[in-house]
Order: sequence, then C-alpha cells, then structure tokens
Amino acid sequence: MNSRNYILFYLNGERQQVADASAGLMLSEYLRKIKNLPGTKIVCAEGDCGACSVLRLFSLQSGKNKDLFLPINSCISTVSQMDGSVLVTVEALAAPKVIHDKFSCHENAMGLTAVQKAMVQCHGSQCGFCTPGFVIALTGLVEKKLKDRNPQATLTSQEVKNQLTGNLCRCTGYQPIIEAGTSIQLKKCETVGTRFLKRDQQQDLLKHLKIPILLKTDGFKFFAPTHIKQAATYFQKNKSVQIMAAATDLGVVHNKRKLQLANILSLHLIPELYDIKKISPGRISVGARVTLSELRNFTKTSIPEFSKFLDLFASPQIKNLATLVGNVATASPIADTPPFLLIMNTIVEISGPKGLRSIALEDFFVSYRKTVLQPQEIITALHFDIPKKNEILALYKVSQRKDMDISAVNFAARFSWSNNTKTKIKSVQIAIGGVAATTLRLRKTEQCILAKPYHTETVNEALHYLHAEIAPYSDLRGSNTFRRVIAENLLQKFFREKVL
Repeated sequence: MNSRNYILFYLNGERQQVADASAGLMLSEYLRKIKNLPGTKIVCAEGDCGACSVLRLFSLQSGKNKDLFLPINSCISTVSQMDGSVLVTVEALAAPKVIHDKFSCHENAMGLTAVQKAMVQCHGSQCGFCTPGFVIALTGLVEKKLKDRNPQATLTSQEVKNQLTGNLCRCTGYQPIIEAGTSIQLKKCETVGTRFLKRDQQQDLLKHLKIPILLKTDGFKFFAPTHIKQAATYFQKNKSVQIMAAATDLGVVHNKRKLQLANILSLHLIPELYDIKKISPGRISVGARVTLSELRNFTKTSIPEFSKFLDLFASPQIKNLATLVGNVATASPIADTPPFLLIMNTIVEISGPKGLRSIALEDFFVSYRKTVLQPQEIITALHFDIPKKNEILALYKVSQRKDMDISAVNFAARFSWSNNTKTKIKSVQIAIGGVAATTLRLRKTEQCILAKPYHTETVNEALHYLHAEIAPYSDLRGSNTFRRVIAENLLQKFFREKVL
C-alpha cells in the first residue's frame, strides 16, 4: 500500500508538512511552541473557554459547510487531525496596510477586519486574554452569514450570544462584546477565504487526501486509511490502536494526563463516512465523520425539534468537530443524543473483519461505557427515523448550566394520537439518560400510557412505572434523589406541554 509519512495542511497561507513527533501535539501547543503564534491561548485545556479558538476549513467537507471557515478548539485537537485543512489564526486576520507618506511607501500598520474594528470601537477587550478567541468566534459567525444568499445587514443580539456560548470572558465584559457583534456591518466584511482559500492550495490538499497516512515517530504512531477495509486490516494487526474522530473527549483525557494518545487510527480520509442523506422517505443515514453542526443544518426542516436541541449540545467550536457517531460510541449514560436516537429506532452500522453488520441501538449499550463492539470493529454509520407528520417529538435536557454543560438528566419522547379527537395515544416511545448505567428505553412506562385516555390517573400510573424502571446514581452533577425528581418532572413536562 502506497502511503505518505506526513500530515499536510495550510496555516495562515503557508504550507505545513509535519513528519515528526509534533504531529502528536495538541494544535494549540504546536501553534504556540513550534510556530511562535501566541495569539492562540491555552487556559482550560478542555474546550470550555474558547481562548484557543482558530478557524478551520476542511477540504473534504460538503454541503452548507463547504468552503466555510469554522471556529474550533485547538486545545483538544491534535495536529494530525488537521491533515487536509486550511487554518487561520488570530494573527493573520488583520492584513498589512500600505502607508504612503512623502518619503516612502511601506507596510507598517495593520488593516483590521470589521470584527476587530468593532471590538476596538465597543471596548470589547479588557485584560485581553480571551479577546483572540472572541474575535475568531465572531469571525466564524460572519463567515456563515456572508454565505447566505440574502445576507442580513447586521447580526442580531441572539445570534451573537449563541455563537459565543463557547467563549468565556474572565473580566465579565460580555455586554461590550455583544455590542461589538451587533455593530458589525456585514456588507463591509469579506470572507476569510478571499485571502486564505487558494485554488492551487486546495488542489494540493485534495490530491494528498487520496493517499493513506502511516506516520511513525518516537512515541507517536498515526494511521489514516482511505478505505474502511484498510482500517479493519490495520486494526487486526495493531491491537492497542485507538480510533480518533474529533478527540473532543480523548483530547481532554490526554491533556489531563490520564491517557496518552500514542497509537491512533483516524477515519478522516474515508469519503463515504462524510455522507448524510435520506435513505428512504422516512429514514436518515449519518456517516461516522458527520459533525453535529452538519447534522443540525441537515435536520432543520425534517426534524426541527432535534436541530433546536443540538443548540444546547455544546459550543459551536465543539459542534464543528464532534460527531454523532462519537457521541454514541462513548457509551456515556449522560450523552445528549442517545435518548433521541433510541426513540427513533436507530440502527448502528458496524464494519469489522467479517464485513458489515447492523444492530439496534437499544441492544448496542451493554453497561457503563461498554458496548457490543468487538475488537477491530468500527461504527460506520447510524440510520434513524424521521418523525411522521402526525407524530409529536419532545426533547429535554437538565444541566447545571444551560449552555456548555453535560446533562444531569436528558429525556426524549415521541408519540401519536389514535384518532383526531386526541383522547387516546396510539404509539409512544420514551427514553431517558442519566438515571442508570446506560441510556434507557422505558418500555413499561410506554405500555402503561398506550391506548388509555389522558387524565391524572394515567400520569400517576406512568410515574409509578418510571420509578420502577430507573436506577439513578449519585455523582457531582446530582444525587439519586435529585435525578428521580428530575426524571419525574420531565415526564410530567412532556404530558403538560405535548399531550395536553
């Protein structure tokens, strides 16, 4: 098998070919220590504060994100993951400005972007430590708006707030930053791609993205196949290899020195894993490399409740990297998407040494952080329902913070009426996370509700079965009792908001 032994990407317009151990560094470390670009800050090392944000365009991406520079957290992204990307850091946003005077013509000032000017004019920076991250995040929002067919004149306050959920200001200076965002005149902005997305550079990247990577250095080994069969073969010969998708989980564990990312298998060069499509009028297929941002855009019209729910999943920076398949593969009982996927009859498509096999998501989770995946098996896609027109969907999440926080309890329900009078429920599916070692489908509770007129006695009976089916644990996010109360409240909220 012909392969290359280096990672290739463009950084602020310059070609980067990394063939040494620095490929295993976190991108933020590489930028600061190797490339001497200290504008990217490292603070939380968990993807929570946004100070490390950089803009990234990946050459294989498609759909609405094609040719779009999106903010990502560089503190939990490895250099090796940037293969095939075009990166822009805060240092490169301002363009050199030619100054003419009576003696000479020279470049000694910087032409600030509209975002940077707005931050200056609205006093959006205090200590300045978090400012680069805010500038990058706002630039990412401007990028998206400029791609609209009929771009609006300015950004709304809510759009700015939503975009900045992944950025923390240590001086509590949010209002001036929000004012800076809403003062930006989009017609005065240009896309980042105008300066940093060159045709010859993209052709260079696309050509290399067809070649597998096998990079071996002291303490770091990285393999990226171009076909799923190559991945399975490599898996068989390398028992200790770790699959890395977005590293939004692995990157945190690595930074906290609990896990060394030393032998990595990446699926980023396999084109079909980026597919997201309707496979029938009522089913969607999502490949293993589809990000949550892409999924959110794709489901805006077909499953608007789910698309809206993803707004609370994490920051834009994380959603621009994290995948739906990765959220399932972690098998966390408080993962945000499994309750929804359970009620949508999700099938997990798995590739292994013996070929493809499919398994219902309900049978996929075995115990805490354990799944039915066998050694050398890889999840390639998830297939799930689109709600029918007569079906109602409810998705809830309870966490200590509204944004940028892991669930304490999350809840999903889907139901339809048996007739137009809305007196009896014909079908119902309920799932809940955070109340057991795995995400649960509440089948006994469902059976209690089915084909019964809605009244107080039905709700009370359903609550009885709910408590019998769950087994909450206690941890830093909530006690056993707290989780029982929340689970009960969410079921009642479902009845009150969707059934009444």
